[in-house]
Amino acid sequence: MTATANFRQVAQYIGLAICGLIVRTAFGILDILWGIITEIVNGVFRVAIGVIVAILSTIAFFGFILWLFTL
Repeated sequence: MTATANFRQVAQYIGLAICGLIVRTAFGILDILWGIITEIVNGVFRVAIGVIVAILSTIAFFGFILWLFTL
């Protein structure tokens, strides 16, 4: 009886350990994927802001040149 109970308890602990390992692995993979996605989104926003700043700088430069011609 005790050998069966011990075997059942050991099997339960092994099952819980395997389930915990699977859950931790799944969360680790999700964490890696979330990091990749956030880096991509941040990069897209950084490029978009850079393009907007470049366009505004070009407009300001040509506006300054036109202003100098009016002096």
